[in-house]
Amino acid sequence: MTNDELAALMNTLLEAERAGAKLLAAYVHELKPVSDLYARLSEVQRDEARNCSVLIHYLLEQGAVPSAATGAFYEKGLAIRGWPERLEFLNRGQAWVARRIAAALPELAPSPVRRALEEMHASHLENIRACEKLAA
Repeated sequence: MTNDELAALMNTLLEAERAGAKLLAAYVHELKPVSDLYARLSEVQRDEARNCSVLIHYLLEQGAVPSAATGAFYEKGLAIRGWPERLEFLNRGQAWVARRIAAALPELAPSPVRRALEEMHASHLENIRACEKLAA
């Protein structure tokens, strides 16, 4: 994968992670802080925000300009009202990001960026499992 291709991938992921972080912040704002749903979705939201930070760091380190855009996932998710539907939607978004990362990993040589993307991939799979438990 060329540096330009890697930067494009990281910007695509950044836009998706930003959308997820913003959407989860909106969802969490509607919940009572004592609920299990609040606690778990807050963790997922922090994970999405942390991923944004990691992606921005590596984009800047690579000399690329981080995207300021927010993915369409945010607006689409705001329109969803029921919690089962919201959790399903969140999982589809988490799975989309996980697939994108999984497809790119074989093209990346061992590096700090690759390790960061591997960790991001694992966290998305963990978040999917957690949201599935909440929806059950």
